[in-house]
Amino acid sequence: MAYTFPSCPNPRTVTFDRAATLAWTQAQVQLHHLGIGPDEAHLFQSLARRVLFLDRTLRPSAEVLTRDTGGPPALWPHGISGDIPIVLVQIDEPDDVGIVRQLLRAHEYWRLKQLAVDLVILNERAPSYVQDLQSLLEALVRTSQSAAAHEGHAPHGSVYILRSDRITPLQRDVLLAGARAVLSNRRGTLAEQITREQRPEAPPVTPLRRPPAAKPSPDRPLPRPELEIFNGLGGFAAEGREYVTLLEAGHNTPAPWINVISNPGFGFQVSESGSGYTWSANSRMNQLTPWSNDPVVDPPGEAIYVRDQESGEVWTPTALPIREAGQPYIARHGQGYSRFEHVSHGISLELLQFVPLEDPIKVSRLTVRNGSGRARRLSVTAYAEWVLGTSRSASAPFVVTEIDPATKAMFARNTWSSDFAGRVAFADLGGAQTAWTGDRTEFLGRNGALDRPAALTREGRLSGRVGAGIDPCGALQTIGKGGDLDRTRGCIGFYDGDAGTLVSPAFVTIKGLCAR
Repeated sequence: MAYTFPSCPNPRTVTFDRAATLAWTQAQVQLHHLGIGPDEAHLFQSLARRVLFLDRTLRPSAEVLTRDTGGPPALWPHGISGDIPIVLVQIDEPDDVGIVRQLLRAHEYWRLKQLAVDLVILNERAPSYVQDLQSLLEALVRTSQSAAAHEGHAPHGSVYILRSDRITPLQRDVLLAGARAVLSNRRGTLAEQITREQRPEAPPVTPLRRPPAAKPSPDRPLPRPELEIFNGLGGFAAEGREYVTLLEAGHNTPAPWINVISNPGFGFQVSESGSGYTWSANSRMNQLTPWSNDPVVDPPGEAIYVRDQESGEVWTPTALPIREAGQPYIARHGQGYSRFEHVSHGISLELLQFVPLEDPIKVSRLTVRNGSGRARRLSVTAYAEWVLGTSRSASAPFVVTEIDPATKAMFARNTWSSDFAGRVAFADLGGAQTAWTGDRTEFLGRNGALDRPAALTREGRLSGRVGAGIDPCGALQTIGKGGDLDRTRGCIGFYDGDAGTLVSPAFVTIKGLCAR
């Protein structure tokens, strides 16, 4: 007689199912405790997206965002630090307190989800003896769970009630510019305002279809450097004055091997893969481009791309962000400079990066040599993600970009910065740029990444879009034939002066280093 035994369930599946059930149960208990239904929770999550990510649909006009307001110190008299995101609601009628009551529930919901937000309620009602709206708002906040004491030292967000007649015009501008979302009882319910301002989904990028290109001739390999104390990945050269890393296909260093290059007031670090960041005055408080402490991924915040305008192929002189499996990548770290070499698609690239002894500028000189035996039409695109602060997530909503009509350099400033107010970062290709954009979403595309930027996979020029309220970056492009790109020079710098003084002799001298 045969017996059939039931199969034992997979322990991992059982554990996952149990964890998912417990998480669902906890979420239902929390919503019941706060008196929130599923639809309202979804509404609060949609509003939280404006808090967490760069979305200008509920922010004020670009004119307000570009004003130099001095940043958070203007809010300190009211107890608002300006260190965590702000949601601002304007109200002038007692009958419309429903939106305030709903935002108080949203604030409680966010706090439960560990999302720290300062909710600022601005009473726009004209002052009177009765102050009925002010009393009603204070009662709502006092009886809400947002007024409860919070345990722990992590930021949790607070609720503030301000009267419009007791704040200065400057403080109002700071509130508007600093808020991730500005809501008003005059524009309808919370759901209506969020639904009305939904940003249309960007269409997916369709890769350009090109006729088959001529089969390229095999790349001439770079001469293998003679290295001392070679460990399989790198060794010393030039009598010990350089450390050379040789990245063959499938080979990576166990951790980023970096070179720190700086003068007393400006510098950058770069790894053997070309990743790194740039700073000015203070390497933590004033990062111009993003720093990462990820020893595994080593994500870049700056990149230089070369694109064949006929075939659409894109590659880089460094191992990041685009790593090809063909020829090796050679990185040379020396005192005061780093040099990168790579051959691909019949083009030999050499990238030299350094900082002058005194000037606040990082110079990147790209040498392009055509070894394919035929005429080529190439473009070079320099890309940088602006930070201008301690972290990109905190400062990006306040970065404003513009193009100087005289020099064609891109300027970037942080209107929310108090420590470095009045200073401007700039990016330039020695005046040779013919197209640009300050919109990171345009350059990378929806769900895009630095190793597949959407702007370089489609036909057409960069849009030239700059300004406030966009996901900030600096992308500059130049196109040439043959030897036109032989010595392309790019630079990132930081100038102690506002955009109106960037034509001063000091700035012209600094920028001139990029064209030498």
